[in-house]
Amino acid sequence: MYLTNAAIRRIRLDSGQPDDRGEGSIDLAGVSFGISPECLCHDVRDNVRRVRDLEQAGFDYIWEGDHTLPWQHSSGHSSGIFTTLAAFLANTDHATVGGMVIPALGIRHHPIDVAIEVATQALLYPGRVALCVGTGEAMNEKTTTGMWPNLRERIERTVEGIELIKKAWSSTDYFEHNGKHYKSFFYLYTKPVEPIPLLCASQGPIMARNAGRYTDGYVAVGVPPSHHRDVLIPAFETGAREAGKDPSWMMKCAWVSSSYHPSAEKALDGARVYGGLLIPEAYSYIQDPRVIEQRALLVKDEALRQAFCVASSGEQIIERFEAFIEAGCNHILWADMSPDPSLVAKVCADEVLPYLKKKYGTRVPQPA
Repeated sequence: MYLTNAAIRRIRLDSGQPDDRGEGSIDLAGVSFGISPECLCHDVRDNVRRVRDLEQAGFDYIWEGDHTLPWQHSSGHSSGIFTTLAAFLANTDHATVGGMVIPALGIRHHPIDVAIEVATQALLYPGRVALCVGTGEAMNEKTTTGMWPNLRERIERTVEGIELIKKAWSSTDYFEHNGKHYKSFFYLYTKPVEPIPLLCASQGPIMARNAGRYTDGYVAVGVPPSHHRDVLIPAFETGAREAGKDPSWMMKCAWVSSSYHPSAEKALDGARVYGGLLIPEAYSYIQDPRVIEQRALLVKDEALRQAFCVASSGEQIIERFEAFIEAGCNHILWADMSPDPSLVAKVCADEVLPYLKKKYGTRVPQPA
């Protein structure tokens, strides 16, 4: 029988043998777990009330997406990202809280503004703030500004925006930034006391390599474990090594859209609402949530089950999450589309997180 490195490690740990990290083994530094309450499909007021339960259930990170419009119309919601994150921080005690993903493209958000907002959060809640940036989506950028550059320009803007954010956080004096897309003259007077983890959304090898070069980790939304293992992680690690960093401790994050309910049919109902996530056009030129919702009705149930974690038991959630861990991911993000989100904390506290943390250990972030 073939055993993965992670499975071998579990056998060793269970039998009291030392953790032997041999050549070619996957990152065995433990795993961390995050959740996005998803304020685009659940009322922000309810999410603010339940983040403490999610923290107490064992989630290490509370993330929230930056959306001006939701992925569907019938049960959609809207909320401002920075106010929402501030409320999450105020209603938790120790979890790391961050925006996932904020497009610092200089369209809706200028990188300097993002740097100031996140640095302010980090001053008020030291050691508890993170940031993930990315190339954005038409349904958020174009609908509010009328602007939607081509993919090449969005990648350029994202990479340059990362550079500008890092300059703002670290520069010891005024600096001038004269780049291709941004012209800034700035100095952040009050710096964060502790470093702020910075990640970049990466669906393909180009952005994964950029994430390795310029940030502390990557996140990929809706891709299978094999895509992490065969495409994203190798590119990410190449970029990290090119920048002189050790990728083994850096964050490799799988965004897993998840719908849980003890009733299998209700769990599937929660996933059906978000079938638009599987329509490529919704990331590029379809902007209207009403149209995206109509297109979602065309997505087959089997496609939903393959793409999402649709679960009616803790065992099913564990099985899905383990596939990403075995592929090399060391941070699992539950993006919650459950029909009754009040049920999530209990199944995670009672079954999912204790089991996975005992098996894989808790990841302790280290400098890259």
